[in-house]
Amino acid sequence: MHFLVTRPIDDADGLADKLRLRGHKVTVDPLLSIEFYPEAPVTRTGLQALLVTSANGLRAVLGRSDFPEWLKLPLFAVGPTTAAMARQAGFVHVYEASGDVVALTQLVKQELATDGGPLLHIAGTVSAGDLKGALKTEGFWVERVVLYEARAAEALSPETVEGLRGGAIRAVLLYSKRSAEIFADLCAQAGLQSALFKVNAYCLSANAAAPLQGVGLQAIHIASAPNETDLLALID
Repeated sequence: MHFLVTRPIDDADGLADKLRLRGHKVTVDPLLSIEFYPEAPVTRTGLQALLVTSANGLRAVLGRSDFPEWLKLPLFAVGPTTAAMARQAGFVHVYEASGDVVALTQLVKQELATDGGPLLHIAGTVSAGDLKGALKTEGFWVERVVLYEARAAEALSPETVEGLRGGAIRAVLLYSKRSAEIFADLCAQAGLQSALFKVNAYCLSANAAAPLQGVGLQAIHIASAPNETDLLALID
């Protein structure tokens, strides 16, 4: 099958390789580009732990000049991909949730005390879910710092438009609600609505699938758990 990979470029290449190893063709067309703010002021004093809800949040930390100091903190990762990156980067105490903010909130509740000090959530300008709000309800003190911005693409690439219009691209992978919204909007902008009836969407979660209802896709498939391993298992 010919897949459209829409992830930001740092994540897209690895995903494309996994699909090619499975015998699929791949077109990479990132719907989001990432701009990091590595030197934004952040206070680590007294922090109990670091909360990271995306691989880009972790990359923002890795790019800071004071990065070695961050390694002293326990790190709570939203899912296995981010957790693996954190371990590879040198974090010793890494706690791994199953892929979404709900699971991360539960993990923090299990492992940390509300009176143990503030938690720092590394975030982008747009976040999926309200981690700070969920943990505040449980009695935790959470600070949220924005260290990156995910900017939406203004148009699909000519290769993507040709592949969708001609029927070569038969599937698209979407990891977030925002990327699904951008995909739907840019397909409409390119006049591709009538071509989507041949296309299957493979989504990381029900949240990511929600904007695709009524778009006219052949089918929408949702991973059994919100992580890449389960999404690839769904494809297999």
